[in-house]
Amino acid sequence: MPRRRATLFRGDLPGSDSWPLPLPGPADRQDAQVREMNGRVAVVTGAGGGIGREIALALSRRGVQVACADVRREGAEETARLVRSTGGVLASTHVVDVSSAEQVRGLADAVVAEHGACHVLVNNAGVTSAGSFEKETLEDIHWIMDINVWGVVHGCHAFLPVLRQQDEAHIVNMASMVGLLGLPHNAVYAMTKGAVRSFSEALRGELVGSPIGLTTVFPGAHRTGITESARGSQRALLQDMGRHRMASVMMRSPAKLAEQVVTAIEKDRARVVAGVDARVLDVWSRMAPGRTGPLGRITGRAERG
Repeated sequence: MPRRRATLFRGDLPGSDSWPLPLPGPADRQDAQVREMNGRVAVVTGAGGGIGREIALALSRRGVQVACADVRREGAEETARLVRSTGGVLASTHVVDVSSAEQVRGLADAVVAEHGACHVLVNNAGVTSAGSFEKETLEDIHWIMDINVWGVVHGCHAFLPVLRQQDEAHIVNMASMVGLLGLPHNAVYAMTKGAVRSFSEALRGELVGSPIGLTTVFPGAHRTGITESARGSQRALLQDMGRHRMASVMMRSPAKLAEQVVTAIEKDRARVVAGVDARVLDVWSRMAPGRTGPLGRITGRAERG
């Protein structure tokens, strides 16, 4: 006798005595895997270094053409050069500020014109801040929101019509471990990554039945240059931590994360939680939701000097 899929029932819906709500499977797959990567076209924002560069390289090793987009021309050009030398595939360079909807729409047009299609969109561009919320300026809050949240929204809005034309396609949205649990004295950054998480989970559900999959990535501490442009009252401390000689030991390699991301694209995984620190916050958020007081006592020490 065939097994029935587990469901939840609610009897309070208008016009229905019970409403079956299917429980997600182990990997929440939507049958939207990009099974064949060779010859596909990917767009990576924030490709000028760090995680974005490593994702571009990991994709190129699988034969994927890469459109390298970054606000810094020199970084994007260097990544494109590495992509061509590593994967022997076509790579293009695009100078784009993802906070501008017009520039991101222009990126979509340019990619189709140069590569003929787009199968994978990696919304990786992001910035960070650190310090007490009360010491944040509204200017800095708008700055980080425009890039971390609106950058993802602009990317999805501009590229979804292009992705829908493909037989297989995928979106990767970069969140953070603080999108799993709001970290005190990192409230503004956590807000942006929590928004990316909720938006991505909702959009993945909307894409059910389409050829488009979506993965949300929650990295822990990785060796990237994101701290160099940090804002907030504790930006100097954050920058010093990123430059510390122990950073190479305590932080993960972005190359390992990049391989996890590409595997998630191939298998249509709903999320990637990368790093022990990220997994700890993930468990904390489930076991003690909202209990951030103990963390606040720890993170507040730096703020108090």
